[in-house]
Amino acid sequence: MTEDEQPAPAPPTDEEELIAAKAHRAMAIDANNATWDLLDGRTSAADFTPDEVDELLGRAYAAAYHWARAFETGPANAARAAWLLSRTNVVLGNGELALHHADQCGRIVATAGLSDFDLGYSHESRARALACLGRLDEAATELELAGATPVADPEDREIYEADLAAAPWFGLTS
Repeated sequence: MTEDEQPAPAPPTDEEELIAAKAHRAMAIDANNATWDLLDGRTSAADFTPDEVDELLGRAYAAAYHWARAFETGPANAARAAWLLSRTNVVLGNGELALHHADQCGRIVATAGLSDFDLGYSHESRARALACLGRLDEAATELELAGATPVADPEDREIYEADLAAAPWFGLTS
């Protein structure tokens, strides 16, 4: 069994475990939101000081760590954590790490049978990572798949399309 195929944490069996799992959930949400607070429209490593780079990565990895241990978590949380790690590394220009996490996201989505925007974002993250690596033909294929992914909720679709339009795309055009 690979790391990506690990089952969700077992439900807490006592009050102490439940409290810890709920604390992990709160910390996962906080770390996720804090990552986005620091990203806040920045699209390249040049937009960050060296200390901010470390802080950004710490926040993104903390979110993934806590989601893996959180109360009432599942494959969607794991996929979204991998996506955030990919996006963070793309913005910093770390193409290989971004692709690693994008592929992890895609495996989780496929294994769990996730669809809608989780499927779309898995293609989007792989497209960005490939573009970051200069593999524009492969990136274009993934971006096309991302754009063709149906997102049922109109509000989610609007957010998704705005994300697809946002930089960085490293010279990839749709």
